[in-house]
Amino acid sequence: MNWKQCAGTMLVIAALRISAHSQLAAPTAISDAGFSACSHNTCTFVPESEKPTVYRRGNLSYTVRVPARDEGGTFVMRRGRKVLLTTPLKDLSASVSVVWSQKSDWFAVTWSDGGAIGNFHTRIFHVVDEAVQEFPTVRNAFRSFRSRHWCRVRGDNVQAYRWDESGAIVLVMSVYPTGDCGEEAGHMEAYFVRPTDGIVLRRLTAARLDAYIKTHPVW
Repeated sequence: MNWKQCAGTMLVIAALRISAHSQLAAPTAISDAGFSACSHNTCTFVPESEKPTVYRRGNLSYTVRVPARDEGGTFVMRRGRKVLLTTPLKDLSASVSVVWSQKSDWFAVTWSDGGAIGNFHTRIFHVVDEAVQEFPTVRNAFRSFRSRHWCRVRGDNVQAYRWDESGAIVLVMSVYPTGDCGEEAGHMEAYFVRPTDGIVLRRLTAARLDAYIKTHPVW
């Protein structure tokens, strides 16, 4: 799958279709709209290998570089002309979503290595002056979810929805939504996670997540 065939963009969906044992629409999904956009604290964009789109957050700028042979991607962040972060997004094959905290000192990067329905990956970073540090924030929540809900064939998805007013990152965990994942295909929960140490502060069922999204939209 090349970039021209996969020129979709991640869109935040304000409502979820909740039904037992059916595919659930994740808060961040990929469509074929083919555009990039920022709204509030979330930027979603389609990287282009020829001329990468640059996005800005205060005095920070960032983009994703994609090699001509579509072998993954590289996330690059700068302050002015100084490069603060260069890190690979392994097996990137779709659009990228960047979710910022209100103070612009934390951000989450979500991308897919398999197109519109997964596998979604999320990494968490902290910006302090001229340094950007990655934190293993996702690890505990993902282990908790997969210990109870796991697709042996395809794995599970993890996506960043938003930063809560409490300072926690809201991570959405979901079972890969295809029939070979069995009765739990598409099962989804949300975890409110403290970014510094990965401690899970709250967990929401799919129904409670639906209610949270309706009162805490991203767009």
